[in-house]
Amino acid sequence: DVAVIMVADGHGGSAASRHCRKHLLDYYIAAAGDGSAASLLGAGATACQQVHEEVKRITNAGSTVTIIALNLTRGELAVVNLGDSEAWLVPPSGSSVRLSEDHRLDTSEPERARVRGMGGHLSHARNRAGDPAGPLRLWPGGVAQ
Repeated sequence: DVAVIMVADGHGGSAASRHCRKHLLDYYIAAAGDGSAASLLGAGATACQQVHEEVKRITNAGSTVTIIALNLTRGELAVVNLGDSEAWLVPPSGSSVRLSEDHRLDTSEPERARVRGMGGHLSHARNRAGDPAGPLRLWPGGVAQ
């Protein structure tokens, strides 16, 4: 038995997150294989890539996504996340544990390197005085991740 939950947070409109809500978990479950953590992680990559290709054809909006799957039989947890959507384990007592990676451009050097490696230009937007303002953004387009 595998319990799965997902959060999809739209950016620039709700079209992408609505598409994720409608299709992503079906693709994820279809690719889940034996339900092991390794299989669930691979299913996440496959499902997210499939939805990404579909979303690019229907909208310019985007979505962050987090999928958490717990294999109740094996006691294995798999977490897949894209963007600034995070997963945390919050026990009844003790410290909370982050289960996901931070993909914010402002705080993640690996994410900045990945975006630059794909040809993206990163800089802050400018205010009326011409000074840098707001979060680090991906250009062209000024997307803040």
